[in-house]
Amino acid sequence: MSARTYDPTVPPPYATLSERVVVPRTEDSSVAEISGNDLPGLVTYALQNNPRITSAIAQYEAAKTQVTQVTALPDPKLSYRHFLEEVETRVGPQQYAIGISQSLPWLGKLRLQGEVASQQAHAAAARISTIQNEVIAEVASAWYELYYFNRALQIMQGNRDLVVHLERVARTRYSTGAAGHPDVIRAQVELGKIENDLASLSDRKRPLLARLNAALNRPSHSSIEMPKDAPVVRMPRQDTQIIAGVANNNPELHALAFDIASATAAKERANKDFLPDFSFGIDYIATGNARAPNVAGSGDDPVSAAFTMTLPIQRGKYRAGVQAAQARIVGEQARRDQHLNSLEASTVNALFRLRDAERQIDLYQNTLLPKANESLVATQRAYSSGGSTFSDLIDAQRVLLVFELAEVRAITDHNLARTTLEQLMGAPFDAADTKREQHDGL
Repeated sequence: MSARTYDPTVPPPYATLSERVVVPRTEDSSVAEISGNDLPGLVTYALQNNPRITSAIAQYEAAKTQVTQVTALPDPKLSYRHFLEEVETRVGPQQYAIGISQSLPWLGKLRLQGEVASQQAHAAAARISTIQNEVIAEVASAWYELYYFNRALQIMQGNRDLVVHLERVARTRYSTGAAGHPDVIRAQVELGKIENDLASLSDRKRPLLARLNAALNRPSHSSIEMPKDAPVVRMPRQDTQIIAGVANNNPELHALAFDIASATAAKERANKDFLPDFSFGIDYIATGNARAPNVAGSGDDPVSAAFTMTLPIQRGKYRAGVQAAQARIVGEQARRDQHLNSLEASTVNALFRLRDAERQIDLYQNTLLPKANESLVATQRAYSSGGSTFSDLIDAQRVLLVFELAEVRAITDHNLARTTLEQLMGAPFDAADTKREQHDGL
């Protein structure tokens, strides 16, 4: 059996509106029990409280009720007729009539209406997963950017401390005549630049927190403990497998398949408009006593059966309905094809960013950072002994700073790319792999 992570006949698991407890968004709302280092906890909180998910669930439950509505028979009709002038008959004057009738659509019309609504409900259910994945990706992306902010701040602060130390060394050498005053000025200028960069970096905290809090349905100023670590998890699957997995498992693609099925059923239903509908009924006529004496059946109330049938003679209207339904099918198929194209392009782009980040992480951790640290230590020693200039020392410090920030950026980009791929896939890769193995074993 081919691998699947989603059964199109069964909506994905989620809490119903009655079961879903949404925390109101108030100024004092907080998630004190959730640590900033607990990304799964933040994701769980967002899934429970994000209003977009609540809206998607409400849309599904509204769509689900449509099935019952469109498959029910029309309400029976009760009629009453009062004769303004009594109709004289042999057995007596007819005074009023009461009737009841029931319309019956042509066989299959109600079933197809139910099929249209059912497929729309399945599409709405699949879109719950789409929204959930988007919310998870938004929380994770904001969290990883906060990780980069926190680590970059720590690196910049450490670099500032280093330059402060170098400035003291330059002052000491200047006081002993071993170095010139320009070295002190250069160190102070470098320190001023770092302080300015630190101030600019610190200003990024508020918008990053606001982004994460928005996904959590919390006030923008709510505080969250800064993430301290973002492990790099290597991708266990080949690129071709990932691209194929996205095409097979993307929930929005499943939703579009349900949209196509709904439009197809709508076309079948439009073809049924060429066939008539029926109505069956019974009429009771209240009759008074005959005016002539000794009339057999005097005052008997007649009961009659009624049968009516629509005459579907507006053939042009019905053909237009079928053409409109066919156009909707073509439109939905085009939407699916375009979404599939976009999925493949987004997947290829995310895979490039992932592999590029992996390469840079290896380069910085295994080669560039060790060499930059060695260079800085060697330059410090050479400067202390007079074998190197202060400019060389500042250059070595700058190179180390750039490499340290680049490594953290690469780690962040790697996790962001993986988050994008998991959003497109519709599940974390370990969960997707587990489901794939389960289906392959069937």
